[in-house]
Amino acid sequence: MQIQCVAASRAQLGEGALWDGARALIWWVDIRSATLHCHHVTTGANHAQPLECRLTALGLTRGSELIGCGDRGFVRLSVAADLRVHISEVIAVLEERTGNRFNDGKTDAHGRFWAGTMDDAERGAHGALYRLDGGGVVTRIRTGLTVPNGPCFLEDGTVLITDSPRRRITALQVDRAGEPVGEREFARFSAAQGYPDGMTVDADNHVWVAFWDGWCVRRLSPAGQVVAEIPLPVQRPTCPAFGGNALTQLYITTATTGLSKAALARQPLAGSLLRCEPGVQGRPAGRFAH
Repeated sequence: MQIQCVAASRAQLGEGALWDGARALIWWVDIRSATLHCHHVTTGANHAQPLECRLTALGLTRGSELIGCGDRGFVRLSVAADLRVHISEVIAVLEERTGNRFNDGKTDAHGRFWAGTMDDAERGAHGALYRLDGGGVVTRIRTGLTVPNGPCFLEDGTVLITDSPRRRITALQVDRAGEPVGEREFARFSAAQGYPDGMTVDADNHVWVAFWDGWCVRRLSPAGQVVAEIPLPVQRPTCPAFGGNALTQLYITTATTGLSKAALARQPLAGSLLRCEPGVQGRPAGRFAH
């Protein structure tokens, strides 16, 4: 399968790929350098905006704004005509453990934004999974996470959350209000497979997972079994997202952090935004309800 580089950015920690169909672009962030990127799929143009604080994940709203999380908590973001993005509202500031930060996040089909926190130094299991409802109410759903990634959502509303260092994905069954009513292990991986990182779900209810130190993205069945693998020319892919007008293109953010000079020399595309066409269609992202 052909892997294309659509933004040769050398990002330290590329994350948070999000397809914005109204603007025909992919948003993504470099968490470590506090930079917001966007890639225009029609023109191929790329834009990078330095930020005053870190954003770690983004979501669409039911209007023209974006929702996000980062150093200031859960935030609403306005988007200007030139695609400059500004924090227009801090929706909620979390009282988190000192040294913690937000990591990955996504919006479900009911308009709720889910995001995890983690120890920025990655020394302990001090992270948690939160749910932001449309009215601005924040609920802590689960604690004891090391590096939470994902999350993503199966057709029945099940929330999948990765704890990357533990190499496992947990499935949280939730009720209509988003409250957990059950939990099970969805998938577990070996050291040779790498660390499961960001995830997205396709139109066939299969889960696409990027594998940090795994050099690939893998497709998992609704039962958590690996059914396909796409090798990549980079060691540390981080977050996949379907995009393009038909949602048939898979965009993948990647990272350079922690790689030696020799490893970087062997991976000229590390830190870039990559694209491939896996032959399946994605599912539209949820939109925040507030």
